[in-house]
Amino acid sequence: MKKRKTKRKWADFGSNIRFHERMLLIYIIGGIIPFVFAINYSNQRSSDALLAQNKKAQAEEISLICSSIKESMQVAEDVAEQIYTDEKVKAIASKVSRKGYKKAETFEEDCQELHFIDKYEEYYQQEISSIKIYVKNKTIVSNKYFSYVGGNVEKLNWYLPTYYRNGNTFWSYNYDDTESKKVLQLTRLLKDKNGAEIGVLAIQLQTKNTTERVLRRSDDTVLIYGENNVLATNFQIEKEQEYIFNKLSKYEKKKGTKTIPYGIKEYLVSYERIYSEQEDKYFTVIGVLDYQELRATIYQTGFVTVLIVGIGLLISVVLIFFFSVKYGNRIKKLRTQMHFVATGQYDMLEPIEGSDEVAQIYQEVERMAADIQSLTTKVVDEKVQKEKLHTKQKEVEFKMLASQINPHFLYNTLETIRMKAKINKEPEIEELVKMLAKIMRRNMQVGNQMVTLKSEIELIENYFVIQNYRFGDRIHTEVTIDENVNMNGMVIPLIMQPFAENAFIHGLESKDSDGILAVHIMQTENIVTIEIADNGVGMSYYKLGNIRRNLREGKSVDKTHIGISNVNQRIRILYGEEYGVSIVSKEGQGTCVTIRFPLEEEGDV
Repeated sequence: MKKRKTKRKWADFGSNIRFHERMLLIYIIGGIIPFVFAINYSNQRSSDALLAQNKKAQAEEISLICSSIKESMQVAEDVAEQIYTDEKVKAIASKVSRKGYKKAETFEEDCQELHFIDKYEEYYQQEISSIKIYVKNKTIVSNKYFSYVGGNVEKLNWYLPTYYRNGNTFWSYNYDDTESKKVLQLTRLLKDKNGAEIGVLAIQLQTKNTTERVLRRSDDTVLIYGENNVLATNFQIEKEQEYIFNKLSKYEKKKGTKTIPYGIKEYLVSYERIYSEQEDKYFTVIGVLDYQELRATIYQTGFVTVLIVGIGLLISVVLIFFFSVKYGNRIKKLRTQMHFVATGQYDMLEPIEGSDEVAQIYQEVERMAADIQSLTTKVVDEKVQKEKLHTKQKEVEFKMLASQINPHFLYNTLETIRMKAKINKEPEIEELVKMLAKIMRRNMQVGNQMVTLKSEIELIENYFVIQNYRFGDRIHTEVTIDENVNMNGMVIPLIMQPFAENAFIHGLESKDSDGILAVHIMQTENIVTIEIADNGVGMSYYKLGNIRRNLREGKSVDKTHIGISNVNQRIRILYGEEYGVSIVSKEGQGTCVTIRFPLEEEGDV
């Protein structure tokens, strides 16, 4: 027993929630909760992506700086190679080293042939600051090409290693007295064709080109030569940075990105090294980021995003609550008005203002109430006049029979509308209500006037639309019209709807699936034949015989088939005994109703 009560409680849970509560619950379960998980996951992925992007961007910028330095070094090596192999340079330098010039004028004249060196300096001014050849001849007059190597020059840290490399390139970082600053320099020993030493070629790099890229960076960046010679930096180097630089010297890779802890802090370090021909001489470009500060910035961005989205969600919750409560109250008021109509309390109706679906439904309900009142008045008047005017007895009977509303159909349709309005706010509800209103007005406004066949077809189609909403895929309906049928011809009203209603109620309602109800309209000359066939439960031979006998004798079939008798009597009274309704049915296979009558032109009515 306890289990049954629990199951029943959960089964009734969804049907006991009010409209605005249901909307909020759907929004929270289907919107907010998944969104919170999604935004949390998205923030985490975004943080990782931004961190990876920062690492990649820093590594790429470091690589660009290294590429610039490599390019400058390569230019210097190419120029050194050109000068080293030039015969004019060797000839003049050899003559100078052997003290072959007695006059300064002769020396200057020969130097005129070295103007191509000026071209190198001019063309590569972004990479090279100066080109000089050092010789040991102290009698030589120093000019822009040659200089005496004696004195302090021989003591510099680059001179002896250049000799030991025997003509190979040597890179060094030293202080230049003429420039009054430290410079990066390429040196190479010059030899004549016999292998004798004739001088040292020195090419100094333009420091501005290599350091500007470092200084322009917004992140902390430093350019180091060797292990501790700082060439350029855009920040004040503290103990933490010195520790990081020493830590990097242990790594042998040319480039990389690492996190290096220092105390309670952690730094994201990107570096790349540039090696020359000497393995012990290299440059290192290092970029340093405070890892905690970077993550804090990323998290702050994510927090701002979450805050903005949260405010939006809060506003949407308030708006949904406001509109759902307001709409729920309107539905409640509509239900009250429909109750007044159902109980006949027409004077209690209160208008529902607006232009939304609820207001449109109320307008239809109001029209229905007016039609019911009008119909009730007519029925009462006709009953009073029944004894006074016997000749109009059939007309009154026709009105009463034609205007009766099948409670089964009405209440099932209203129940469908109520449930759809309560559970889902769907666009099809407007169509459902409109179809119902059309049928109700038509049923209650019909008198003895003739209508067009087209309007009758529209009525049955509207009726099928409503029943399709009710039965869904259980029952399939279709209306087929031959091409030669005159749609503007005049017929008596409500000629098909009672038979379709009987087919649903008595033939198809009990089928679980694959129900079919087909209407076929044909015309031969001016005679219209309408077949209404279903594959429902059918009728027994005895019941079918009883219905046929009553139709033939003009009697009412029974209380449940009053519409069939009504249509048959009206056709036979109006057009003659040869027209009317015939029925074919077989138990378990279905029923086919055939209606025959002559079609009248509009002007003949």
